Amino acid sequence: MKLPFFILLVGITFSLNAQNLFPVKLDNCRTDKFCLDCGDTKAGYQEKEFLKLQEKLNDELKLDGIKGAIMFQVLVNSKGRACVLSHTDQSKNFITQKLIKELNRFKNWTPAITNGKIEEKSSINIIFKVDNNKITGQIERVDKKAFEKSFDKPNSPEIYNENYIYKNENLSNYEITVWNSKNSNLPNNWNDHISIDKNGLIWLTVNQGLVTFDGSEFKNAEQNITDKGKYFAYYELATDNNNVKWVYAKNNIYSYDNDKWVKYDSTQIGINSAYNIVNNPQTGELFFCSKNGITILKDGKWSKIDKNLYKDLPGNRVAFAKRDSKNRIWIGTYDGTAMIDENNHVTNFEKSSTVLKGKCITSMDEDENGNLYFTLYEFDRKNKKQVNNDEGIAIRDVDGNFKQFTTENSGMPFNHSNCVLYDKNEKVLWISTDRAGLVRYDLNDGWENYHTENSEIPTSYISTMTFDNNGDLYLATRQGLVKIKRK
Repeated sequence: MKLPFFILLVGITFSLNAQNLFPVKLDNCRTDKFCLDCGDTKAGYQEKEFLKLQEKLNDELKLDGIKGAIMFQVLVNSKGRACVLSHTDQSKNFITQKLIKELNRFKNWTPAITNGKIEEKSSINIIFKVDNNKITGQIERVDKKAFEKSFDKPNSPEIYNENYIYKNENLSNYEITVWNSKNSNLPNNWNDHISIDKNGLIWLTVNQGLVTFDGSEFKNAEQNITDKGKYFAYYELATDNNNVKWVYAKNNIYSYDNDKWVKYDSTQIGINSAYNIVNNPQTGELFFCSKNGITILKDGKWSKIDKNLYKDLPGNRVAFAKRDSKNRIWIGTYDGTAMIDENNHVTNFEKSSTVLKGKCITSMDEDENGNLYFTLYEFDRKNKKQVNNDEGIAIRDVDGNFKQFTTENSGMPFNHSNCVLYDKNEKVLWISTDRAGLVRYDLNDGWENYHTENSEIPTSYISTMTFDNNGDLYLATRQGLVKIKRK
């Protein structure tokens, strides 16, 4: 019997959000956001205690005649605890199961440290080799440049809908333009966030850097008031009503008013990170969604929404929040979805029988009639290994009725979606996915799916989307910037 040797690297992002490196993905720990083998001092383990673990494995495992190796991706948190995120063994070998169990139990991990601050979460790779009837393990550091290069290629679509026939009759009505590192001066193809300011200038996070695009040239636009250091990175991005740009960048919130950068002291605003930054154009509020609830900026004043203020909220770890036209705040937490109405009454959908029960909303848009559109994340999945989960999108009509659309009952090609936008010009929905490309839904029965194999869209991984002032759709993708314009 041999232990399979799979050193296969797939599915990673450098602004990681519940992403895994290796083909066998586990779901036994909370990932949120973490960095890949980062830090001035990288995550690791106490050598003496790790040697004791190896001795224990050699005492308990029968390794006669076995030879091979397996790689584990291990997430180490700030408290020195860890869990296995993914690994390379697709055979379910008994040795692998034992290693997972022992790595999760091991208590002598050391967290990563950057600029004197302990990283909240960092993943490292550990390789175990079996040879001469003995098992040994060690950290294998990531060559990030080689790693990035290996992923700078299109992702083929993964279509999980086996019933719907896509005719894509409207595809020919669009002109698709792609800017990438080969046909432009875009410094890197990995685009995760996009915002278009009041002047029409496009802002992008590009491989954790920050650039602008005026339609012809990409320019570096990074802040100049903090020493970037080796592992500085930009993770979130938004533009407010005053045309001020806001970013979350490595343990701090920053703003840029087109003249100067400002760094915000976490002791004053209450946060030093954000899962999401959302502008509310109707109220002028900026929502910073974080592990500490929602931090709100309006008219220069900071306030907060959390479980201390609203006891009925399902949790404080807020992935997304936004106001609708009725002045209600819709909140997606990693413990459930809630809504705070205009009278400050909280509806906790974990206590409901609607399709939002068991879901975290991750984006939202609204049409001119008040219908609401949500992307969904199933935070407590029964089958942890399943890829196509009970997610999709949900629509709430003006009468308060919800309907969920998945691969089972609609033309959704894949159930995990990143962003939903309502196109007020065409009266359709645009939905981005991270495996199946772009979805167009006409709000009747017409679903279309555009990806690398049927259109000029360069990859099936589409992160976020936005419209410009002309109604053209822009996509931040892992293969460059994409513009979709109706002919």
